[in-house]
Amino acid sequence: MRLLRNILLTGAVLLLSACSAVVDGDGSTTQNTNNHFINLAVSVVNGQKVMTRGVPTGGEDGDGREVGSERENAITGITLILYQSETGINDGNNPAIDFVAYYPVSRTTKDANTRIEATYETGNQLVPHNTIDFTKTYHAIVVANADLTGSITTSSKLNDVRNMTLTTIYSGNETQPAQQCVGFVMSSEQDNTLNFAASGVSSRDAAGDYYYDLTSQTLVIERMAARIDFWAVNGTYNNSHHGYEYNVTGSATDKFVVTGIMPFNLTNGQATYGTEYLLKRLTESLNTVTPQWLIDETTDNYVLDPKTTTKVSSGDGSNPTLINSLESVKDLNGTDFPANSYYKSVDAMHAAVVSGTSAGYTSLTDLSKTGEDVIVAYPMENTLIPNQSLLYYQATGVAIEGYYYKGGLTATPTRKVYYGYLRHQGDADSYDILTTNDTSEKSATTPMNIGVVRNNIYRIWIGSIQKEQEDIKVTLNIKVKKWDIFVHETIYM
Repeated sequence: MRLLRNILLTGAVLLLSACSAVVDGDGSTTQNTNNHFINLAVSVVNGQKVMTRGVPTGGEDGDGREVGSERENAITGITLILYQSETGINDGNNPAIDFVAYYPVSRTTKDANTRIEATYETGNQLVPHNTIDFTKTYHAIVVANADLTGSITTSSKLNDVRNMTLTTIYSGNETQPAQQCVGFVMSSEQDNTLNFAASGVSSRDAAGDYYYDLTSQTLVIERMAARIDFWAVNGTYNNSHHGYEYNVTGSATDKFVVTGIMPFNLTNGQATYGTEYLLKRLTESLNTVTPQWLIDETTDNYVLDPKTTTKVSSGDGSNPTLINSLESVKDLNGTDFPANSYYKSVDAMHAAVVSGTSAGYTSLTDLSKTGEDVIVAYPMENTLIPNQSLLYYQATGVAIEGYYYKGGLTATPTRKVYYGYLRHQGDADSYDILTTNDTSEKSATTPMNIGVVRNNIYRIWIGSIQKEQEDIKVTLNIKVKKWDIFVHETIYM
């Protein structure tokens, strides 16, 4: 996913001061001669500059970019990995890793540029002698908010990085309120290089130290997590009924009140929390999978999670292992449903909006529509191959709980639960919401039609509630935004 407005690693930056002596890594002290220092600066961009793509929708960009909150953007440290290659990240020769270091962030500043939210700097960092050749160009892999030096060393090869998976992609767990989740891991979004020789003539002070300015050699990173939002378009919070109140089209009196949202099938992993590739992996064919890393996503290729190609349509929920699987969610009653640890009550989410301190809940205006927007979950990637007859136990989605008040809010309500999968791109057609006994939902017909991909916001809202004889029909809509730009048309769920 192209992340031109999201998170920019601006490279190794000019160090502005020097010392008379330096303590080496082994504890010895050497004279300050011929030392090289770098100061890494990570800039988080607010996404004000919009980029678009034409239809068909999907690919690197979608419905526009959206800025993350301060806690979603915050960076505490970065891992920098350098290697040499003529072809870069997809080099088939598996080159060696030349340099690995983790640098904690020591300072945060607000940039004068209105597009920059904050710049994070590591401070003055001594580069050990003979670890970087400052006359050369290196390919660079950057990972924010994760120290990988215990797993990746100069004894590692590029494949060790390309095949690496993580079990934790932010600090927190999937049942926490969103505002408590921090430390989002961010990794390279595209193949990047650092040309030390072209950084300008390196300056040298009187003590013999060298300084390099690489600020113009921008590196781009993106969050490994995705985000699910519920947007209460046309819904008004009703305190006495504990939810978002909606009118029912075709009735002068009927009301529908959404009381809770629950994500299901949150990840594809086998561990409790799941696994995800460190770097985004794609392929053009699922018949003869040839992985490629960090290439542009299109409407014709596939983003791969660690189990995409091994998932089967067994219909019994046995493969893959899923967090809060739909199989276990779909039959919960009105008491058990809100008791589930993944359940997000509208009461709690609305209170977070009102408090103004939740860092991620807000009132949103988009598509000439306004409504409270609340974060439901931060899932890992979960992608499926097309033309499977049963996606019921595999695709990530949301269950929306509400109560239908036939005749008005004083009537005795009927509990309703609607299930919908998260759609990533592809068919923008309308189809019925799943019911509890439905095991024949139509399959995805194009690559990435249904699925979750990193660094995208999957924003769901109720598009319409239509009176149908003695019942109602609810239509769910979804927009997919690049987390900080994604240009879909609306996709109906």
